[in-house]
Formats: sequence, structure tokens, C-alpha cells
Amino acid sequence: MAVEDRLRTRLEGVDGVTADDIAAWTAEAEDESGLKEGEDDTALLYMALAVAYETLATRAAQYFVYKDGDEMVDKSRLYNNYMRLALNARRNYRKTLRARRGAGQSHAGRADLR
Repeated sequence: MAVEDRLRTRLEGVDGVTADDIAAWTAEAEDESGLKEGEDDTALLYMALAVAYETLATRAAQYFVYKDGDEMVDKSRLYNNYMRLALNARRNYRKTLRARRGAGQSHAGRADLR
């Protein structure tokens, strides 16, 4: 499955994501990573996801908190949620590249520092 198709599958439930967005995020991921489709598609997918989530976070940064009497709408956390997803995607990108280069071993962080 092509990287764009995999990205589309991952983001199909996100409102406002278009085919043009998917193509642009994939192209930006290729530029940023230096990878081309077919070289390391999994790493490229993670980079494209990071770019997508960062873009979605930027779009969500304009959201608001609205309160009227007993009703409250809070969309302000969307930015933080998308940025957390972007950080995870970049972490997975680096982990995938290390694994391909033979350095795939990873260790859990120290529990006492959390």
C-alpha cells in the first residue's frame, strides 16, 4: 500500500482532511526526511503523520472555550493532543530508522524520573 493510502487510512476520521492535504504532507515528509517512497515506507509514513499532526495542531490552535450557563464547549485541548501525536510519530520515525540501520534496540526510561 502506498504511503499516501496508508496516511489517508490513518486520518480518515479527521474532519477537513482532503486528498490535497494528504499529498502535500507526504511530499513534505519526503523533503524533510530525504526518503523517497519505496526506500523506507514505514519511516516515511511516520514522518508524514508527524507533519500532518503538526499542521492539524496549528489549525486547532485557534479553537476556543465557550461557556453559556450550564453548557460548556472546550476545544482548546485539541492543539496539545495533536502535538502529542506528532511527537509520538517523530519518535516512531527515529526508532524505525535506527532499526533499519541495525540499532533497533531501545530501553525504557528510568521509572524514578517520571
